Amino acid sequence: MSKHRCIPGILVGIILLVQGCATVPAYKVISNKMTACLDSCIGKLTEDQLVMKASTPSERVQVEDGEIWIYKYRKSEVNTTTTGTGGLLFPLETQSTTSDYALDVRLRFNSEKVLSSWSYSGNVAAFNHPFGDLQCN
Repeated sequence: MSKHRCIPGILVGIILLVQGCATVPAYKVISNKMTACLDSCIGKLTEDQLVMKASTPSERVQVEDGEIWIYKYRKSEVNTTTTGTGGLLFPLETQSTTSDYALDVRLRFNSEKVLSSWSYSGNVAAFNHPFGDLQCN
């Protein structure tokens, strides 16, 4: 009889676990994909290969033991909200807000021109960038 009392608790735990997994925000999934792809490219991806897959960087900075490539992505979105029912007594009101998004991806290449490390800052999900689709395995 005590075995049957545990089943509802186990089912509730499974449901909560599934719900928690189902509500992972899209930007987390995208940034995890980018992280996995770039991590798999460390020690394998050369500068020439990256230019073919991701185009030329926005900036290049020479460092003592190699080079840092910086890819900069910028985007603005305007969202417009209209309220009211219209007509003479309740005219429509329109309100616009502008959202600015930025993403900087920094790739460090060693003196042999092979990717040695990387980092990023900004909103990964707002951009169509090539770093989540790199194949380096």
